[in-house]
Amino acid sequence: MGYYIRFLPRKKRPPVWKVQFVSYKRDDLVEKSDSPTQRRTWDIAKDRWRALGFHSGMEISDSRMRSRQLNAQLMLKRQEEQIRSVEKARHDFQTRNDAVMPIEFAEEFERRFIRSRDHELPRGRQRIRRLRTIWNAAQKMVLALRIEPAEWFYHSDEIYDYFYGRRLSLYYLHAILKMANLWGFFISRKLARPFLPVPAPRGYERQRLLDTFYLKANRKRPSGPLTPQVLTIASKKLNRANFNWLYLTVWFGLRPQEVDNLRRKDTWAIEASGSGRRVLHVFQTKLAALPLEDRWKPIPILHSEQEFGLRIIANGIFKRPLLKTIRKHFGPKVSLYGGRKGFTDLMLSKGNRLENISIWMGHSSIDRTWRSYKNKRTFHL
Repeated sequence: MGYYIRFLPRKKRPPVWKVQFVSYKRDDLVEKSDSPTQRRTWDIAKDRWRALGFHSGMEISDSRMRSRQLNAQLMLKRQEEQIRSVEKARHDFQTRNDAVMPIEFAEEFERRFIRSRDHELPRGRQRIRRLRTIWNAAQKMVLALRIEPAEWFYHSDEIYDYFYGRRLSLYYLHAILKMANLWGFFISRKLARPFLPVPAPRGYERQRLLDTFYLKANRKRPSGPLTPQVLTIASKKLNRANFNWLYLTVWFGLRPQEVDNLRRKDTWAIEASGSGRRVLHVFQTKLAALPLEDRWKPIPILHSEQEFGLRIIANGIFKRPLLKTIRKHFGPKVSLYGGRKGFTDLMLSKGNRLENISIWMGHSSIDRTWRSYKNKRTFHL
């Protein structure tokens, strides 16, 4: 939404442009159209130009600069209105639920346990957004149950039923429960009440929560495998750069970011091993918690297809395809991790051992490779 300067090439008398206003708001749309980006455009009358900072003697470049200034002001105004609306909604939310979560105690809790952990807060930036998200989810749980924190331990089943209805992942559930227990301990101490934390679900309750999460229809599922045979069939429809990018993920089992980083000379190296085979060393930017020397993973060149992959890396002709391109050619279940997903079974079919494949993929344990990347419906003799 904003002002736009349209050039009028057929107009002989100045100004050879006009001022228009473009709006994407649903309230401004006159009729529906099939366009994915519906908008409405109307001309600004010349009697309003001076109030907006335009005049007939301006060059088209000056008028476009003025339109950018007006659009920047509109954006700042919209941001301020959005911030005020969010703060008002948050204040109204706290006011309605002041009996369960007193606003003074909630603000003190945020100040102690949420904002104090943000090391970028003194610079005016908030980095720990996930902590804020978990705290908001914990608040919703407390307000939905409306049970005193001192009684939570005796109503653990009701709390588990709440999570069952939300169909949350076990990891997210544990994070919310940990934050809620922290709030329960805080408010109980303020009110001089005893508090027992709600234990993490185990046994039957844990399995029940896992089952409902996996049955959720819109859950984000892991990528399906991309095999060399399927990639070869689609090679005629893909452009060369996209095909080469996918080829590297299939035959080296690299993560998408690792393939993109191969354009930099300092993120990969080729060395000769003691047996005379060449080894591709790839730097893993994902492993930020390890020292620099431990982030390199070795991938031995064992097959002719991998030799071709080295030539692709050397010439640099590879580009990450769009997700919709992958879905178009390989189906809705395959994502950018499709090649890496099929790498384990591909190497097992070539006679390689699982412990070696785990090292080539950069995993810290064989269990990680077996649990997440081995197709349990496929066996290799």
